[in-house]
Amino acid sequence: MEEEELIEVKGKKQSRSIVPQKDVDVLTVSTSATDAWIKSELTLKWTSPLEFRDSTIQYKAAYDTGNTLLGERRIITQTFAAINSEIDNSLKYVKGYIADMFTKENAKAYYTQFGIEKAGNKYAIPRDNDTRQHSLEKMIKALDSNDMGTRKYGKTYWEALYHRFVNTKQAASTRDGETSVQVSNKAELKAKIIKTLNALISLVKANYPDNWKEELRMWGFQKEKY
Repeated sequence: MEEEELIEVKGKKQSRSIVPQKDVDVLTVSTSATDAWIKSELTLKWTSPLEFRDSTIQYKAAYDTGNTLLGERRIITQTFAAINSEIDNSLKYVKGYIADMFTKENAKAYYTQFGIEKAGNKYAIPRDNDTRQHSLEKMIKALDSNDMGTRKYGKTYWEALYHRFVNTKQAASTRDGETSVQVSNKAELKAKIIKTLNALISLVKANYPDNWKEELRMWGFQKEKY
């Protein structure tokens, strides 16, 4: 059970958790509580100060790794957005090549073999990543088979853009997988730490019945900071 304290807000008493919930606050409090527990003589049968310290160290590592992965994913997202924007902006040149070769009136009939599909009231490369990859492959093949490969926005250009797209797509998938594992690991550690923090609060209250609030502050439970 999570430890709570009654506080007064606009004349009404409300309960607020003594244990923090935000990741950074959990890390801060667990670090302070670890130091205080190691120095004290208080004990819990099912865990120890050293085990709690190890959990806190692992949690910090998971927290830091999570921040690193988040930063890397943001860069990948920005890169992917730039590549997709380039694909969308460069499509008009291919449409121009198709119109030149097959006439403007007949151009749309050839769009499909170039990976161009109707989306609403316009013709574009599909937005879904997997479908877009397949469409780019069709684009490259069609440019080559229709003797458009040597043009500025021909086969060479689209092959380079295709490889950038595929590599960034794979990087995003890999990073998302790593993040999923990291989030699960961090959540497990956080639950374990919060369980111990709640037990420590009860332990302090039982051993310091007259001044437990002051004692908890010394252990790092300063709820006004979180």
